[in-house]
Amino acid sequence: MQKLPQNHIGFRLGDKVRIRSGPHARARGIISAESNGDVEIELGTGDRIPVLPKDMTNYSLAARRAWQAMPKRTGRPKGQKPVKRMISMRLDPDVWDMLHDAAERGLIPNCEKAVNDWVREQVMPLLSQEQ
Repeated sequence: MQKLPQNHIGFRLGDKVRIRSGPHARARGIISAESNGDVEIELGTGDRIPVLPKDMTNYSLAARRAWQAMPKRTGRPKGQKPVKRMISMRLDPDVWDMLHDAAERGLIPNCEKAVNDWVREQVMPLLSQEQ
């Protein structure tokens, strides 16, 4: 898969970048100045080097563009299903084997759904009696 060239219009002082080519390839730094088409990058060592915009990846510019394209949906989109909680539970080995055997035979959709349904079926009446 061929990478498309990055459009560098829109870089700003303070943007975080990675240098793509040359003697400082893969070094990271911050844009500290711009002059005559070159961008001056301050590396983590404190050194300042001139770099052509085409020879850097601008992480800050990419983040700004992502915010513009999807301002209401930052991070992971909300799922349609209710959130489930991962738990750890100790079951007797024979119970675990029976669950898997039942799932493999198609008697239950899967172990997780069966346990959820059966626990709900047993606990709900207990809770309603308490009220």
